[in-house]
Amino acid sequence: MSIRMQVRNVWIGQLCLRLVLVSLLFTVVAGCAPATTQSVNQATPTPLIEATQPVVLTTPTVPVEATLPSGWGTYTNQGQCGFAISHPVNMEIDGESNGTNSWILRHTITEPTGIDPNFVYISVIPDDFQGGPGVIYNYDPAETEFLLNMQVGESGSLREGTNLADMVPWFTHTRLPDTTLSNQTAQTYENTQPWEFPAGTKEIRYYLKANGCTYLIGGYMATVDSSEPRAIGQELFDEIIATFQVNP
Repeated sequence: MSIRMQVRNVWIGQLCLRLVLVSLLFTVVAGCAPATTQSVNQATPTPLIEATQPVVLTTPTVPVEATLPSGWGTYTNQGQCGFAISHPVNMEIDGESNGTNSWILRHTITEPTGIDPNFVYISVIPDDFQGGPGVIYNYDPAETEFLLNMQVGESGSLREGTNLADMVPWFTHTRLPDTTLSNQTAQTYENTQPWEFPAGTKEIRYYLKANGCTYLIGGYMATVDSSEPRAIGQELFDEIIATFQVNP
């Protein structure tokens, strides 16, 4: 082999060695380089919102238990539309003269003069009752339907639209908020100027449905001070009405 060829082989061998060393160097450098980490975005989880149905808070009608005053008596009527009501000892209850479905509670006096200015009445109307106006006290089928269809706060006259239009003021009723009687809801009405009663008289009436009957409970009371021994004021009226119970 010539000297030129030997020199060439030596040069080629050195070149290959250098390439190997350079490759190893890059490998070591790459291995020693700090590792690059990808940033992790930690998303805050969105809290779950639970869907809830709207809550309707209804206030139940809480019946007011009447405390019977000392010395009061209680009248009880049996039958399908039976009831009980209590009253002071100086008052009496009897059947209304125009039917067996009405009762009047009034003061007892030895020498009554004229009509009673104030009294409490109870009328019961069975669902199958077929009679017309005048058979049961203060009951007229058409007038009852008219009143029961009124909304709370609404006023209307039982004579409006009739040939007795001049009597409208004395037969005007306003529906008041419902009242609880005998643990049941009763529609309530007020007439501040009832027909043929003294000035200052007010009528309150209640309609209550139970036992297949409509109970019409009401009364005429004095709204002003009166020396009349048969007067019934608002306080006494409320105490009497609070004792009303429908027979179970």
